[in-house]
Formats: sequence, structure tokens, C-alpha cells
Amino acid sequence: MKIAQIMLAKGFGGAERSFVDLCAELVARGHDVLAICEARSAALPLLRDVAGLGLVTLRIWGAWDPFATHAIARALRAHCSTVVQCHLARAAHLGGKAARDLGLPTLAKTHNYVDLKYYRAIERLVPTTHSQARYLHEQGIAAERLTRIPNFSRLIRRPPSRELSDVIRVLALGRLVEKKGFDVLLEALALVPPDRHGIELTIAGDGPQRAALEVYARALPAHVTVHFAGWRDDVAPLFAQSDLFVLPSRDEPFGIVVLEAMATGVPIIATRTRGPLEILDAESAVFVDIDDVQALADAIKDCLKDPARAQQRATHAGVVYEKTYSAAAVVPAYEALYTALADGSNRRKNRRERG
Repeated sequence: MKIAQIMLAKGFGGAERSFVDLCAELVARGHDVLAICEARSAALPLLRDVAGLGLVTLRIWGAWDPFATHAIARALRAHCSTVVQCHLARAAHLGGKAARDLGLPTLAKTHNYVDLKYYRAIERLVPTTHSQARYLHEQGIAAERLTRIPNFSRLIRRPPSRELSDVIRVLALGRLVEKKGFDVLLEALALVPPDRHGIELTIAGDGPQRAALEVYARALPAHVTVHFAGWRDDVAPLFAQSDLFVLPSRDEPFGIVVLEAMATGVPIIATRTRGPLEILDAESAVFVDIDDVQALADAIKDCLKDPARAQQRATHAGVVYEKTYSAAAVVPAYEALYTALADGSNRRKNRRERG
């Protein structure tokens, strides 16, 4: 099938990671995939590494850019796309109009709790969680326009096989912004006594809070060291070297990093945010309240005191991942939706021709 994937953001986060992974997985499954993205996109190096992926880059000046719609339409015509998937609001607005004008079926993965004014040209919305689906339905989207498909990771599940050493390696990933709660994690680590372990925290990511977080990290007790690893495209080695993964977010609509922790067998502590609460349960992770520094510190201490129980949760999380959130579990649902949308488009076209 000829599938176009459109992402017009310049940065790189969970939505862009999902876009790249879906493109790569569809190519691996034998589809003819065209990726249309911003010429300044941070995802470009990863897309260029996907052998067999078609790639068109555009400079987009805003959601109002009429030239972008024409350029997208030209790319879709040249590719002879069968179905068009858009990621995030700008792609849905501009790419959706271009596809609609060509009579092509469209879908958009919502990634978050979206402003629907940008999705008027989209035929099918794809929320990643039940919470997002409820939100869309409450906004007036009919059930037949919704197909829930969760996020996935391309990481291959590895059974946990860690033994705690004298230094406990804690990992956290994400954009260094207020809603990710890295300040809470640093405060919590200051409350974890040294006992027989030192603690080494790696924070992988970048953003406007980095300088402030680095200042705070330097004031932590001597048994806690913090490494700021910057943005990392290949996170599997970080998980392989970690004893504990912590997601201290104040808001997390899904959390692809959680899937990566599940796949690599790392015990998980997460805040009670919407995404993790849907992905995980008490058998696969430890939950703490948002912004509760003491509860997070206690959870970390409990995992260190009972590593066997922590690994039991990690093992259960890995089974859930493989069954529900691996590429093998999720991508066939996209293929089925593409086929259904293309078949529906063909039926409508045939009726118009007969009429």
C-alpha cells in the first residue's frame, strides 16, 4: 500500500519519535511509504537512515501557509498515495486539506488532547488512550470517526537480569520543561539516605530548564551524582545500564518512554498521570502522586530495599508490553485501518462514477 505520513514539527519529542518509528515499521513490512516533514526537522537524520523510505522536505511558515498545502498536494500526487496519515495539528490542518482536495482518505493520530479546529479536514481520528477517546467524543466527534490505537516502541523485549551494585543507576528521560517534573525527582533523591548504595541519576533530554536543574543537582548530597546526557536518539543502551526508571511528570498523556522501560525490563516508578495510569498497573509499576516529593523518595527507597519485588513488576510489565505495545501488536491495527479507509474511499468513488 502507498502510505503518506506527514509531520511538520521542527523539534523532537514523543510524537516525532512515534512518527519516525511508524514510518520505519511500515517500510519494514513492505509498504511504499512517503514521509513529508519540515526541512528543519530534528527527525530528518533518523528518517534518512530508514532504507526504502521516500522523503519530501518542506519549509513551513505556519498553519496559515497556503503554499505548504499546494506543495503537500504535489508530493501526494507524485507518490500516488492511497491513504494519508497526519501527526500533530499543523500536519492535520495543512496536510489534511491537501489530501481532502485530492479525494484521499485521511487519518490523524491525536497524540494529546487536541484543539479540533485544526482537524476539520481529517476523516478518522486515532487517539492513543481511552482518556483521549473520551475527550474527543465529549467534543462532539462521533464514535465511527474514532479508532483508538496505542503508541508502540520498536525495542525488542528483553527479560530483566539486573543485580544491584554499590551504585544504583536511576534513569529519567524527556524534555527539560516544567511539566516533566525533573525538579521533583532531584528533590526526592536528596531525601534518599545513602545506606550502602550511592545513587547515579542520568537525565537524558534537553530544554529550557536544563541550567536550573544543573544548579540544583550540584547542591545534592555527596552520595547522589547527576549526569545530564543531552538528547539521545538511541535510548536502549541507557536502559540497559539502568537499575530503575522514574517518570516524575506533572502531565503525561501517554509516555512512550514508559514503553521503552517496559521493553527493556527496567523497574518503573511513575506519577499518577493519565498515560501511565492506562498503560501500567500496581503489578507492573509503583505509582506516586504528582508533586509528592516524599512519596517519590519513599518509592525509590522501597525499590532499593526489595529489588526482587521490583524485578517481578518489571517482568510483568514486559509481558504487557509484548502483548499490547510492541510493534508486532500495534502496527497491524494501523494496516487494517488504512485498508478500511482506502476501501471506503474506493466505494465512494465508484458510486460517484456510477451516478
